[in-house]
Formats: sequence, structure tokens, C-alpha cells
Amino acid sequence: MTPREFDVIVFGSTGFVGRLTAEYLAEHARPGLKWAIAGRSAEKLESLRDDLAQLDPSLAELATIEADSLDLPAMRALAERTKVIATTVGPYAKYGEPLVKACADAGTDYLDLCGEPAWMRQMIDAHEA
Repeated sequence: MTPREFDVIVFGSTGFVGRLTAEYLAEHARPGLKWAIAGRSAEKLESLRDDLAQLDPSLAELATIEADSLDLPAMRALAERTKVIATTVGPYAKYGEPLVKACADAGTDYLDLCGEPAWMRQMIDAHEA
């Protein structure tokens, strides 16, 4: 695997669960973890970054990445920048496949909180190789 800019990207970080995930990382990430927040709205990402900097002032410069889940080139670019993507962008059957495909193609670990077993089976069948 080629070196990646980030260890983890939290995609969908301005939503309810994404925000909780970002806050958890802000408070508990190991020193030196290279991570970023990503989502559709640059304005919301910047606001979240400001909130996270209240928890840890070093996060004032946390990277923000604007990307739409249905934009396959944007998902490819996201996947190529990191080792792991943790996504909270659902419903996954509607918004998830471009990111799954991008991660499979880039060799990026993919993590979600999906409770959609039929979709999960489809993604395994489509992208397992």
C-alpha cells in the first residue's frame, strides 16, 4: 500500500452519529493519529472543526474534506487519501455503494454502522474480489 495522507477519515461527520464519532476521536485518539472529517457541506465541517477544537485545541487545523456520497470520483479521491474510512452516511442502500466500490478499488479499509443485511450481501457479492 502506498503511503496515505490520513489514517482515518470520518465521512458524514456533521450528522448525529458522525459528530459523536468525531468527538470520540477528538477526546480519545492516540497521539499522532492523522485523521480528517468529511461530508457534503464545507460550512458545517468548519463549524464542527471549531467545536472539536474546543475539546482539543490542536484540532483547530483538522483537515476538512467536502465530498458527496453519490459522486464516484469524489469517493475515489477520498478513499485514496486514507487507510480507513468510517462512514455514517445512510441509508447505505441509497448512498453507500460508491464509497464501498472506491474503498475496494483503493485497498482502503471500510467501516460503517449499517443495519441493512440485504445491501451488505449485495456489496460483498459485488466487491469482495
